[in-house]
Amino acid sequence: MTVTSPEKKWLDELAMELRLREVSGPAIGDAVASARELLADTGQGAHETFGSARDYAAALELPRASDGGALKSVLWTSLLGLLAFLLFAQATAALALEEPLLASPGQLALLSVPVILSAFLPLYLALAIRRRWVLVALVAVCAASGVLSALLAPSTPAEAWLAVDPIPWLIASGAMMVLLSIWGTVAALRRGDADDGITLPLEVPSAASKRRAMAFVIASNWLFPCFAVLVLVGTHLLTM
Repeated sequence: MTVTSPEKKWLDELAMELRLREVSGPAIGDAVASARELLADTGQGAHETFGSARDYAAALELPRASDGGALKSVLWTSLLGLLAFLLFAQATAALALEEPLLASPGQLALLSVPVILSAFLPLYLALAIRRRWVLVALVAVCAASGVLSALLAPSTPAEAWLAVDPIPWLIASGAMMVLLSIWGTVAALRRGDADDGITLPLEVPSAASKRRAMAFVIASNWLFPCFAVLVLVGTHLLTM
């Protein structure tokens, strides 16, 4: 029951389209296995047999998983976590230099980029997942906005549009990252991310693989707080 590379690509696209439609992992596995078996039996191409992966996924009309919207929730928290991390990094630098946290209109506009991207997430979510370069570009834009905002930071309070004590912003941004990580971890444990992997019929994931999958999901939720600790320690060492 082997299929060629074009058919394998089509099956991968089918799995992705069903994920976008928030179908459960086992149901996706059943659909992919059935399509693969038919392709192997007939020897025909996937597009000739089923049409486009997107149209075929829609035609299946499989029910949504009980945790519908989980993918959007993950991306929302990731973008907000990135915004909190960027703010944390700038507040850390200001605190290390024993200076107020200075901001200019241009700087604030750049820092608002992740917020704007988060607000319009439903409009481009499917495109970002179907076209990986779009997702890479979004991450790059958010990262670039943080770097450019740091470069546009006023050098003196007189040049700043806003000058505030960095400590409250440091605490607030750090707390936001931790809360988002806790939220993501609890949500993952409740919906059982490790149990919703795409599995083929009669394929039962081992307990060890489930634990590894869940450990990876939890670790991913805590990346920004971990990076924040590294920034805090690194800044402290550089200013000693």
